[in-house]
Amino acid sequence: MKRLWQNLAKCIGLALCVTLVCFNSGEQMSYVRGLSNSVSTDQLENICRSLSGPLSLSMGDRDVYVSENLSETLSGKSGSASIRLFGVIPIKTIEYGERQDITVMPGGMPIGVSIYTDGALVVGLGSISETAQICPAASAGIRAGDVITAVNGETVRDSLHLSELCSKGGELMVTVRRDGQQLTVALTPVKNTENDTYRAGMWVRDSTSGIGTLSFCNMSSLRYGALGHPITDIDTGAIIDVGSGSIVESSIIGVSAGSNGIPGEVIGSFSTASRQLGSIELNCEYGLYGEMDEIPVNPIYPNGVKLAYPDEVHTGKAEILSTVDDRGVCAYECEIIKLYPQKEMSGKGMVIRITDRELIAKTGGIVQGMSGSPVMQDGKLIGAVTHVFVNDAKCGYCIYSWWMNRVSEKIL
Repeated sequence: MKRLWQNLAKCIGLALCVTLVCFNSGEQMSYVRGLSNSVSTDQLENICRSLSGPLSLSMGDRDVYVSENLSETLSGKSGSASIRLFGVIPIKTIEYGERQDITVMPGGMPIGVSIYTDGALVVGLGSISETAQICPAASAGIRAGDVITAVNGETVRDSLHLSELCSKGGELMVTVRRDGQQLTVALTPVKNTENDTYRAGMWVRDSTSGIGTLSFCNMSSLRYGALGHPITDIDTGAIIDVGSGSIVESSIIGVSAGSNGIPGEVIGSFSTASRQLGSIELNCEYGLYGEMDEIPVNPIYPNGVKLAYPDEVHTGKAEILSTVDDRGVCAYECEIIKLYPQKEMSGKGMVIRITDRELIAKTGGIVQGMSGSPVMQDGKLIGAVTHVFVNDAKCGYCIYSWWMNRVSEKIL
């Protein structure tokens, strides 16, 4: 009898496992996996109506039923709900809350970028002379990618100022920022007998410039987002900390088309005489942010558009706004081919494929300089281009513009 019960338990367990495996690969679970982790109250109600079988929506200790008017009951409130299997096993937690309509002016215009670092960025180390194979900076523990912010307590303004501070010789207490951490090292410059000057044996940089694309400007706050990815030092790959900076008008003077394995480039130009558009306050892994002097005008959407929440984005047709010639901002056809539900911010929120024949003929797809180009769907701004696929120039990653707006408003 005992063996009979054991065999029966094994059969029941096996049947349950098979059922769960089949259910996990079924339509309902595919729907749940594709849900955003943050939704509005009316969307929560739609989710409740879409669940069936062993799946149900729970809030606290109770199940929610289709007959309940959630959007009315939860109006003005926020919280979390969970999707459960058999009313017991939690499958997914969803945050809900009241949605705000955010109006932005979509970009697509080229911008010139000028950044002055907060301190002096170390881009290389080497001997103080050909005859004296000594590097005081390396001996002190300084590395390429470090940012020197102070010497003996005095704030470093730029590379020239750092050179002046080091030229006095003697032991110097150098404040260094590395990977977000601050540390102090003892640096003793050595006299170079060839020119009778004290040298530390390091190359530093205090500014950089380049071309990018404006993603959007919040029409109520003038806060903007651009590029969708960071500006990094060409030698070290380090994200450049902003001391000060500005974005200015830029013009497109040519295009180098890209192909699979070979990135192309939009060639732009600007000068010190170019009109300033705004300030740069933050350069981070999600792009460039600051405040504009005035709202720019997109000729395609002169009155601005609504900002889409991530869960409003769907696969299918969309358009990318970008400037690749002297016509200014143009809309080009593309499609969203993959979405990534996100609990936390990431620069890879969706994948787009360029389908517009004119853009493909001109650029080959997505090229350098188009980073930050806004992506529109259903009349709303949904994202901005961040990276092109190395082996497929027609495809690239985008960041959700909702995330970018949160950064620009300093909500995070």
